[in-house]
Amino acid sequence: MSWKAPFLASLHSRDTREKSHDTFISAYTRLANRTSNPTPTSSASDSTNPPSPDQQLIADLLEAQTSKGLLQSQLAVVQAEAVSLQAQVKTLERVGREKEKLERRNVDLESEGREKSRVIQHLQDEMLALTMELNVLVDKEKATRKENEDLVRRWMDFAETRAEVMNRASNWE
Repeated sequence: MSWKAPFLASLHSRDTREKSHDTFISAYTRLANRTSNPTPTSSASDSTNPPSPDQQLIADLLEAQTSKGLLQSQLAVVQAEAVSLQAQVKTLERVGREKEKLERRNVDLESEGREKSRVIQHLQDEMLALTMELNVLVDKEKATRKENEDLVRRWMDFAETRAEVMNRASNWE
């Protein structure tokens, strides 16, 4: 219950403070009502009697206050739009920087891809050349082996023939 007392005291002080200006507020309200709803007068008196300077000043004041209110609301709308546009500009700038960064990365990756393709092509060419060289060497080795076998066979035939000739000459048979 201790919170109610300070709360009620602050409400009472607020009411006292606001009621101290009641006379000014009611006088201004009456003045505004009178000037916004002028009393109907005859059209003849309007055309012959120009409004008094006080009435003209009041009318000008009301018009100025109305204009001020409209202009302030328009200013608030324009300021809100400006804030929104500034946020959009910042977003666009950030997106632009990100786009440039990605484009540079794309160019780098494409260059790297082309270089890797060249290296792969070079390696494939080397592998093909080495395969062809290996096939030639294998064929040479087969031909050399066959030639060697022929030479050994011919030598053996020659040696056999010579041994037979020697055996016949020495009567071993």
